[in-house]
Amino acid sequence: MWSHDDLTSKLSPDLGAARFETAAWFYPSGANEDEQVAEALTRCADGIILLPGPGADAARRRPELVQCFWRLGFVPDYECGVTDLNPAAVCLRQLPSKPTGEFVSAVETAFARLNRHLAALRRTLEIRGSELEAAHRHIAALEEKLLKLKEYRRELRSLREQRQTLRKSPERRIGQILLAPYRLPEKLAKTIWRKFHQQTPERARSTAPSEYQKWFEQHRASAQELKQMRNESRAFASQPLISVITPVFDTPVDRLEEAVESVMAQAYENWELLLVDDRSNDPDLLRMLPRIAARDRRIVLASLGKHEGISAASNRGLALARGEWVTFLDHDDVLEPDALFCVVELLQTHPDADLIYSDEDKLGEGGFEAPLFKPDWSPDFFLSYNYLGHLTAVRRDLVQKAGGFRSQFDSAQDYDLFFRVIELTNRIYHIPRVLYHWRRSESSSAISVRQKPGQLEASQLAIEDHLKRRGEPAHVSVDWRTHAFRVRRELSEARKISVIVPSCHGPESLARCVESVISKTSYPNYEIVALESGHKSPGTATPFLHRLLRLSCAPNDSTAKNFAAEQTDGPWLLFMDDNIEVIDPEWLTIMAEHVQRAEVGAAGARLLNPSGTIEHAGIVVGVNGTAQPAFRSFPAEHPGASRQLQVTRNCSGVSSACMLTRRGVFQQVGGFESLSGALADVDLCLKMRQAGYLIVYTPFAKLYWHESHPDKIDAGNEAIVRERWASVLQRDPYYNPNLSRERADFSLGK
Repeated sequence: MWSHDDLTSKLSPDLGAARFETAAWFYPSGANEDEQVAEALTRCADGIILLPGPGADAARRRPELVQCFWRLGFVPDYECGVTDLNPAAVCLRQLPSKPTGEFVSAVETAFARLNRHLAALRRTLEIRGSELEAAHRHIAALEEKLLKLKEYRRELRSLREQRQTLRKSPERRIGQILLAPYRLPEKLAKTIWRKFHQQTPERARSTAPSEYQKWFEQHRASAQELKQMRNESRAFASQPLISVITPVFDTPVDRLEEAVESVMAQAYENWELLLVDDRSNDPDLLRMLPRIAARDRRIVLASLGKHEGISAASNRGLALARGEWVTFLDHDDVLEPDALFCVVELLQTHPDADLIYSDEDKLGEGGFEAPLFKPDWSPDFFLSYNYLGHLTAVRRDLVQKAGGFRSQFDSAQDYDLFFRVIELTNRIYHIPRVLYHWRRSESSSAISVRQKPGQLEASQLAIEDHLKRRGEPAHVSVDWRTHAFRVRRELSEARKISVIVPSCHGPESLARCVESVISKTSYPNYEIVALESGHKSPGTATPFLHRLLRLSCAPNDSTAKNFAAEQTDGPWLLFMDDNIEVIDPEWLTIMAEHVQRAEVGAAGARLLNPSGTIEHAGIVVGVNGTAQPAFRSFPAEHPGASRQLQVTRNCSGVSSACMLTRRGVFQQVGGFESLSGALADVDLCLKMRQAGYLIVYTPFAKLYWHESHPDKIDAGNEAIVRERWASVLQRDPYYNPNLSRERADFSLGK
């Protein structure tokens, strides 16, 4: 195999006769040397086969090259069967009857169109195949659990049979007679013990509080604080009426009473509670509803003429609501006493807010548990699942403008509504405080999404409907491990990506990295550019490289990366560590799906070490000093807190060990600053965020990161970053302030 340099050195221009019958050219993605290579090949061969090389987009490059060779007298021989080599291959010859340029151009244009269509179909097939494979793995796991359950049942049945046999045995009967005098006092003692030590759920909760329950008791509002809130709220400049809408259907009376009492106990007093009965059948509930409504003049009771579902009941509540703001309380859930106060308190400083949400937890038999400490507004995380959940307050006129609830999305009706609301506003605020307790009941998905089988389907339809309204062609699938969602957007165009690989760990590492990219990357349009600093050995070069750049006096990696970016022409830039090894062929396509979005500045991948634990899953700032990789050392398939390790989400930064960005964005923010290691990555991403762009972490682009070691932070550089980004480091918007500040593992803080 010869390179362009081989051609020019081994073939002289004055050779008259052809040296070869056929030459094959694996053309690259770039067109820098097309004319020179074409001239050299036409001098040395009677026939030329064009084949796309690694990273070359055949739909774009082949028509260009065919035109180039046509000018040199070589035209396509469409009857030559070379498509077995590659579907995009074409044979060029000097034919006796030369077809017209118009004919060749028309054929190649048709080929390009057909090739793009086939590529789209192939990608759809791969996506559906991947989804089917994931479903098969999920089914296999369920079948394994089912087999174990059957085995346990067989063992239980066998033990029961053995017990029955023993109970009927003569030996047991003799033993009972002999032990009878001793068993009467034992039975009496057990009866007395049960009488005086009978445990209620409340007693069980109080005996062994969990770590979270201890934390929550320390952080929830005390009686004295609630009294102060009540007085403070009466002096608020803005005191909007908040309508709390609660659809009711066959609710256990005690649980409904607990929900209503939690509203009546609110420190903020300007509220109304709308109880909308969805034609309940429970006579106890129907008898108690008027009595409950009579407890406070702010409670309004309404009823539907027939059972129509939660969306219809919620819309009835919206029609009756008088409040400027509306919020939603499930009929068996509980609000914290300061819930509405916190909403109105936020409005005093952010009167422009349109949607406000808080943190939440679950209410189980053992008390409060399973807290969900949410990030600030994260649009990509919201596409993964409805993390807004409870408590959510929205301006009533905005809900009406969005069209209210839609019955076809029942069980995911709030998710669908929130999508339509965020399409109308970006003034979304988060209260990092647990204000809502979601009860784990038999019919609630607070226990498991399987409690409501239609919820996944309704949620998936809500996401698809949202993306359709935004004009974003995409395929939405369920991740069966997490019951979250994965969005695969269509690539509007496979833009050329310049893959910049600084050589820092020697030729073997670089060769492994480049080989894995070339052999395992399905993205059709990229070039690989190796970057070698002056102090490195020239032996770094490898035959797989597209280009090799040398820089003699780079003070740090950031300067070298900026230099490499200037020397390339790809509209998209991928910075990659030479210790990276590709795992899945779709990795670059998955990252490109995000970078093509105008609102995204950079995308990062899930990087694993060879032992199967996390090296990088986004960066959290303000933790452990300046910044730290999220979930480092977690098992690769661990869900992470709130499933955040396994779903697409926004974060404050991603590592340039594998970072994809657009050249325009990179230039707009000034590229890398002259900082070392991970600090340069953090700084670059924070500049992008400051410019209004999102940073995206996708777990579905998986790569190995060999021999990664925690960065040695330069004290001087760290001081620069701390001074430049002091306010950001105080509070990472994608990392809840209630979480640990010592490590970025999303564990509970102090």
